[in-house]
Amino acid sequence: MKDLILSQQYALVGLDGQDSRHGSPAKRAVCRAMAAARLLETIGGGKKAVCENGSWAKQLEEGLKSVRNQKKEDAKRLETEIACQLSQKGLLEEGPDLLGCDITYATSGVELFAWRADSDAYSGIVEGIRAEILEDGPVTWETACLLWLFRESGCLHDMFSTREQSRLAERMVELGSRESEIGVLWQMEFHSGLERAMAGFLKRKENFFRNPYLEGVALMFPFLDRRKAIFIDFVVLGTDVGNRRLAVLAFLSEKGHFVQEVKNGEETLLKIDNEYYRIFPGVRRYGKIPIQGANLVPAYQ
Repeated sequence: MKDLILSQQYALVGLDGQDSRHGSPAKRAVCRAMAAARLLETIGGGKKAVCENGSWAKQLEEGLKSVRNQKKEDAKRLETEIACQLSQKGLLEEGPDLLGCDITYATSGVELFAWRADSDAYSGIVEGIRAEILEDGPVTWETACLLWLFRESGCLHDMFSTREQSRLAERMVELGSRESEIGVLWQMEFHSGLERAMAGFLKRKENFFRNPYLEGVALMFPFLDRRKAIFIDFVVLGTDVGNRRLAVLAFLSEKGHFVQEVKNGEETLLKIDNEYYRIFPGVRRYGKIPIQGANLVPAYQ
């Protein structure tokens, strides 16, 4: 969106779906990326600046040291500042957290909240990046910066399918080698050692068994668990077998979520707020008591 600066564009997508009142590994990565975006804005940029300013890469590398070591209070202050800017523009709001629909929280009286981006603005940023990078040809400096920020904060799996991630990797290698200024940027890293260890663990786990929750996660880019898998108790819905899917949609809507069914090949996904989920029946045991319900898991297409 042309009226948003780099840090605001990144935050609109990066904060979407994240707990608005508490920390998590995923949100800490987003806050570091917002700081990195601010760093790019501060030192100035554009391809011309990278080419003409011999100290640009050194300035960025030095600045990223503080980004990697970001303090919690600095992260919260930056989150509040940028979220407030976006809220004033009507592009970001605090809404119900999907985790609040899980059996653990639904009847407990505990309220959970998450950031929710305006759907049109969110789609405009994501689809603009996808259209530019997946097609042949040059990319703008702004898109190169956003891709870098999304890569380092584990957001790319929410934006590109497994097949598209392969194409994305090819394009990033191609552009990084052909356009030296983009290559300089994309060689920089600021995701934490813990996140790299988590990605390595997931890769090893993938070699042992296929986890349906991670279906579509290629693991060629940093991955963080940004979305929640939940279990909805059918007793809460108070309905029969034939109407359970419709009851789940109604239940989510009553909880304040925007829900619609979306065809994806032969399957039908649920689009909840700005993200896609698979739904299937399941049983969860509490002690010796089996409870029937619906599983909702993120769809990494």
